Amino acid sequence: MKQAFILIIYFILSASIVAQSVTVKGKLVSAADNAELPYATISVAREAAPAIVVKKMATQEDGTFSTILAPGKYILSFHYVGMNDLEKRVEVATSQNPLDIGVVAMTETSVLLEEVSVTAQKPLVKVEIDKLTYSVQDDPEATTSNVLDLLRKVPLITVDGEDEIQLKGSSNFKIYLNGKPSNMISGNPSQVLKSMPASSIKDIEVITDPGARYDAEGIGGIINIITDKRADDGYSGSVGANGDTFGGYGGNAYLATKYGKVGFTGNAGYFQHTRPASESSFTREETAPANQLTQMGTSESEGGGLFLSGTFSFEPDTLNLFNLSASRFGGKFNSLSMQEASSSGARTYSYNTRSNSISQFGGINLSADYQRSFSRKGEMFTASYRFEHDPNDSEYDSEYDNVIDINDTFYYPDGYQLKSENNAGGREHTGQVDYVNPLNGKHSIEAGIKYIFRDNSSRADHSFFDVDDQAWKPDLDRKNDLDHSQNITSGYAGYGFKSGKMGLKLGLRGEQTEQEIHFMSNDLDTIIETRFFDMVPSVALSYQLGMTQTLRGGYNMRISRPGIWYLNPYINDVDPNNISYGNRHLDAEQQHNFNINYGTFSQKLNFNATLSYSFAKNAVTRYSFIRDGVTHSTYDNIGRNQTVGTNLYVSWTPSQIIRTYLNGGVNYTDIQSTEDSALRNSGFSGRAFGGLTFTLPKDFRLGANGGAFMSRVQLQTKQTPFYFYSFSMMKSFLDKKLDVSLNLQNLFSKYRKNSATTTGEGFWQESISNQPMRTLRLSVTYRFGDLKTSMKRVQRGITNEDVLEGESSSQQGTTTTPTGN
Repeated sequence: MKQAFILIIYFILSASIVAQSVTVKGKLVSAADNAELPYATISVAREAAPAIVVKKMATQEDGTFSTILAPGKYILSFHYVGMNDLEKRVEVATSQNPLDIGVVAMTETSVLLEEVSVTAQKPLVKVEIDKLTYSVQDDPEATTSNVLDLLRKVPLITVDGEDEIQLKGSSNFKIYLNGKPSNMISGNPSQVLKSMPASSIKDIEVITDPGARYDAEGIGGIINIITDKRADDGYSGSVGANGDTFGGYGGNAYLATKYGKVGFTGNAGYFQHTRPASESSFTREETAPANQLTQMGTSESEGGGLFLSGTFSFEPDTLNLFNLSASRFGGKFNSLSMQEASSSGARTYSYNTRSNSISQFGGINLSADYQRSFSRKGEMFTASYRFEHDPNDSEYDSEYDNVIDINDTFYYPDGYQLKSENNAGGREHTGQVDYVNPLNGKHSIEAGIKYIFRDNSSRADHSFFDVDDQAWKPDLDRKNDLDHSQNITSGYAGYGFKSGKMGLKLGLRGEQTEQEIHFMSNDLDTIIETRFFDMVPSVALSYQLGMTQTLRGGYNMRISRPGIWYLNPYINDVDPNNISYGNRHLDAEQQHNFNINYGTFSQKLNFNATLSYSFAKNAVTRYSFIRDGVTHSTYDNIGRNQTVGTNLYVSWTPSQIIRTYLNGGVNYTDIQSTEDSALRNSGFSGRAFGGLTFTLPKDFRLGANGGAFMSRVQLQTKQTPFYFYSFSMMKSFLDKKLDVSLNLQNLFSKYRKNSATTTGEGFWQESISNQPMRTLRLSVTYRFGDLKTSMKRVQRGITNEDVLEGESSSQQGTTTTPTGN
């Protein structure tokens, strides 16, 4: 009876305490720009005993917080990286429940040393509903690296030893610059990104579930590179130089400035690439008729390029923003190859050849943007125009000597010479209008329209040296010219929902394409007109499992319209036994993508895992076949493939001294030809890249990085696995203004052997190359200007002029770009 009485009294007291408890809530923001401060630490103590903490909590992703307190007087202490600590006194009474203390604003700290000391605590990767964001400015190696080097560390992205970029194991993706498609970068990604210093980049976004506002092009997804810019008056910048033992060298410069209502960001980079001679061999065996061809040769190359970009911004008031941008990238590569060839069997001959080739690349990009904001945060209207010109010219000359033709089956007589020039490229005009409206804390809408006009062309000039007449003559039989125009009209609508721990984004995009292909040869002049309409749906879901854990899932359909590189009928016959050309009859490829992603982060551990599945029924596929003793390589919509893949990213910082990471994945692919059932291949492919960095006293750092790649599964070709590695040392001087870095690649392997085997009906062929890899590179970077302000911005990762750079936060917790469609 006594125990029952005590239990009743306990429940009465507990109910009384609960009834007297009060919910205290509020929102934590930055005083500078009202940006939400997520995952800040809040300590609660009674006013009578301020040294004794009675409760601790963290703010939500949107900066809000809520807790239950008994009546009384309290002191709430707020702490956030890069901000001054703040205390707020609160009196809790039952007469006001819940108690909303409103917006609490924190100011930036002015002590630079404190900010620098906590830089390593900020996670490098942020997970959002439709993308991952890698904070380049929080990577300590960004000061002396280029953008291509940093891409190796970004989740879902891998860069192999040949600097080929893959997104989720696919080479078919789009690269955006500040939320806008960039054909200039997508066409020459390795060369352009090598020219851009990583110190000029703020974030790299991997958009795994492109919503309706984005173009449907890009099978694998979108890589969005966001450049840095100043949010306050002043200037900051950097200059750098580098050189390697191959004989290559380069330099770069970056400047960001803002005074009053006008801002400017500029970037310049130059590189000179030199590759020592590499050795190669080629063997082809045919069965009908029986024949064997062997080729042995060497090749070497050199070239360079210049990258320039600049953006002017004008902000007449807090509601209007104008941007003007221009960029130019151009360069060329020269290569010299020498070869000895012999054929035996049905065709018996031998010859020597010497070939010089020049490839020119580059592009011009001009854009203008206007953004109108409204009183409701996040509501905005954007209008923009973009012009892009992307030349892709090439030329070569070849000469043949020591020709021995036993049964008159070789193509050219002794002393024969060839010349060929191809002027190819395209122009693109884009206009678009976008509107975004976060209706309230739960719902948001977006809509927009876009028009693209593309004009691609290819013109070639062929000539040969007539051995009998000893004169150069035009070769009209080799004429293959092309005009290709596209008119693409699109519109989209999207809806977002956010409630508690769950987020949802739905989108639907429609794209009408009208194209004309005009093909001109010596005996044929035809025009093909086609029209087609694509409906592109997208769905993205997210659920917050915990304060730092997120589960995401999504579906999207992507299309790939073949560009001039795939359509160009120009025949590259610098090697008469192995020729390649495009296919003017290609159709757009459609691919369906499903994925599930789990991400968690803390101050020390960052983990992200993705499981994906994709399939396509009309994939643009490269294939090879034999005709009259010549290997032909071209493209066609003959691929039916499906891929199941995993991607894993882990970054661990056990202390301020050590940081390590691993980035990679494994795919299983099944691919088959829709026209030849015998052409089919399946298997596993994988890639991994990891590294370890030691930050030592006196601003000294040591690093080691390495990568390994399994063979990619292709329709007819298998490649051998390969690996690469590097060691680096970096030292900072002059109060962290000057960085000097040494990077040693493949110390124990002077050459790397690559081989590829291709099989088809009636033939088998293998190519082997030994490429020089061991090299030492020296990089020097000097930063100048108002570094203190710049460092504070790096700490918080916040930029004022968000919208046109893909940084505007919406109620869904995303940072997608209003001009990204």
